[in-house]
Amino acid sequence: MKTKFILLTFIFSFASIFDAKDAQPLIEEGQTWYLESRSNKLTPSNSKVLYFFSNDAYNIHQARLFSDWDRFSIIDSKNLVRLNTGDRVEILKSKHFEKIYEVKLLDGFEKNRKYYVIKDDLLKHYKLSKAEES
Repeated sequence: MKTKFILLTFIFSFASIFDAKDAQPLIEEGQTWYLESRSNKLTPSNSKVLYFFSNDAYNIHQARLFSDWDRFSIIDSKNLVRLNTGDRVEILKSKHFEKIYEVKLLDGFEKNRKYYVIKDDLLKHYKLSKAEES
């Protein structure tokens, strides 16, 4: 009986750990997120970007989803804003069925302008600011 109790406790503790990792933070208007991934504005090969137009961000999202880079991904690189690690964005509103978010850049030369970010990129490369989590 005692071993069954210990085994069940052990299983439930691992289940709660895996559930906590799968839980994604809720994206709401007014939240501030910061870029955690390695990114450098001066190197185009590994920098993270924001988009000037929501359609450009949506087309990239579609290209990733369907692996059709010939049809969806025609975007001029001048329509991108490259970011440095630690740059912050504020969520303004969602677009395209919450796949794309309109954000305001809070750091850098292009600050206080509106741009667009793909939701998957936001969840993968950005973290919610500590003040926003509580």
